[in-house]
Amino acid sequence: MNTKAETKSIIRVYFAKIREAFYDLSVEEKSAFMRKDREQMDELGMKLIMTIDCRWSNEEWDYIGIEEWPTLESLEKRATFEKEELATFRYVESRTYLGTRMMGEYGKE
Repeated sequence: MNTKAETKSIIRVYFAKIREAFYDLSVEEKSAFMRKDREQMDELGMKLIMTIDCRWSNEEWDYIGIEEWPTLESLEKRATFEKEELATFRYVESRTYLGTRMMGEYGKE
């Protein structure tokens, strides 16, 4: 049985603060990490909607991002990859929220 949420793409909003361990990586290690990270996102069909640099205005978070994922299953695969392959918890503190896109604009019919 398919529900509407299962057939809609999933929006993931994240808040991220880069940890010292990432800054301690060499330029080559950072580049390899980001390349591996992006390749997996592309393989799973993620569409980056927006990344916001808020380091200049916020001490709690460095970046806020909005991504669109094709399915909940793709996000589950992503979570496993982030934990087991990239060990992102070592390099980034984050908070994420999931939802689905709404039609129309707020307050307008």
